[in-house]
Amino acid sequence: MKGFDKFETPKLTVDGIVFGIEDYKTNTMEEKKLKLLLIRRGIPPFEGQFALPGGFLRSGETVENAIARELEEETGITNLTKLIPLKVYSKIGRDPRGWTATAAFIALTNTVKLSYDKSGDAKDPIWLDLTYDSKEDKIHIGDDIIISADGFVLGNQIAFDHGQIIYDAFKKLQDEVRYHDIIFDLMPELFTISDLHNPYKTILDKTETIQAFRKRIMPKLEETDLYENTTSAHRKSKLYRRKPKEENNGYV
Repeated sequence: MKGFDKFETPKLTVDGIVFGIEDYKTNTMEEKKLKLLLIRRGIPPFEGQFALPGGFLRSGETVENAIARELEEETGITNLTKLIPLKVYSKIGRDPRGWTATAAFIALTNTVKLSYDKSGDAKDPIWLDLTYDSKEDKIHIGDDIIISADGFVLGNQIAFDHGQIIYDAFKKLQDEVRYHDIIFDLMPELFTISDLHNPYKTILDKTETIQAFRKRIMPKLEETDLYENTTSAHRKSKLYRRKPKEENNGYV
């Protein structure tokens, strides 16, 4: 092709799709909500729009080093419980700054605390509620962001092709929860059955009763003598921990 440099290479970025769990408590209810971490872009392109935390690979960095650095700089997160490669996105035109590919990673954390460098190109990192509608195959984020199966974002509120990346990451999260016990990586060391049940239902959009869930999950759990600290009117629930992996066979 005329004018084509066969040795030309794209710029490389990394993006993190970070899922976390937040405790939600009222006088009558306690549950854990699934959260997705987004930032607002502080510079063009897409200034002011929501985006995934991430940035350009630096000289001498691996993509794993780069995503860890970017997450710390833009959101303050350092205590990841799991980092899972998702895929590389390289569609031509995905970035108006030029030919750019990105390596996307799913990251899990069991805290939703944030602290960040305000001098960077990202601002206002925020945890937003995430729910999934399996009938329509749509992801709902916060109050008004909806992502459909083709990555289309209602209202064009998310920068770049990050809507597609978020959708792909969530579907991967579903598979990991369904088949590989990854739900435990969203939990603290000690948790109640209800703590596990609420995020499980949200991620898979299942109506399974807590009694059925308890019966199925118990072989993977180790009972403790401890009980949760609660402000609700209900009686305190017993705390469990995950069995050591060598004792924990099978799938959730």
